Parts: sequence; C-alpha cells; structure tokens
Amino acid sequence: MARITKFLETKANQLEKSLDRDIWDISIPSMIKREIALTVEQIDRQQKLYEDQLSKLLQAECCINTELIQMEDRTPRYATHRFPEREKFLRSLLGIEAERRKLTTHLEEKTRSLEDHLLSLINKHEQITLDHEH
Repeated sequence: MARITKFLETKANQLEKSLDRDIWDISIPSMIKREIALTVEQIDRQQKLYEDQLSKLLQAECCINTELIQMEDRTPRYATHRFPEREKFLRSLLGIEAERRKLTTHLEEKTRSLEDHLLSLINKHEQITLDHEH
C-alpha cells in the first residue's frame, strides 16, 4: 500500500509543479490542480502536526520516567513497590501510551480520507486531460 501512496504523492507533486500560480486560470484542469495542491499541503500539515504531538508525548514520557528513576533512587531497597506516587507515574505512562495510540489512529483515518480525495482528484484530472486531447 505504501507504493501506491508514494505514486500518488509523486503524481500530485508533478501536477502541483505544473500549476501556474501567477495566473488564476479558471479551466477545469487548473481548478483540479489547485485542489490537488491543497490536498497535498493538508496531508503534509497533518503529518507535521502528528510529529509535533508525538514529540510532546515523548517529552512528557521522558519527564515521567526521570521522576520514576529519581523516586526509585530514594526508595529503600526492600520496600514494597506499591507507593501511591509510583502508581501515579505508572498511570500517567499508560495514559501517554493510550494517547499515542489514539493519535496514531486519528492520523491514519484522516490521512486515508485525504489520500482517497487525492486519488479521486488525480483520476478526474487524468480523465479531463484525456478528454481534452481527443
């Protein structure tokens, strides 16, 4: 599936480069090219947002793990592992993991929707340019 996505991105980038941004052409192929360019930009922004949010989750996870390590250094060696503070940190780590899964699922759904739209636009563009050639 990744190969078709790469093909779509390549085709969309080719069409986007052929778009003349200086002239606002109202022909149907130009309108579709603009929609393709917008969809590609939305996919890129979605990916960037995902990476930023994932980075923030990783940062929070590192802070919690640091707190856990520091707490373990202060804890007596033979003490039970059932400390409320430790439990709170472990619940926070589980929450971060759940948030990461939710974020990944949301990105996949949103990206799939945008890629479906992109495929539809590319197919329309190809059909219209074929019709104009004949």
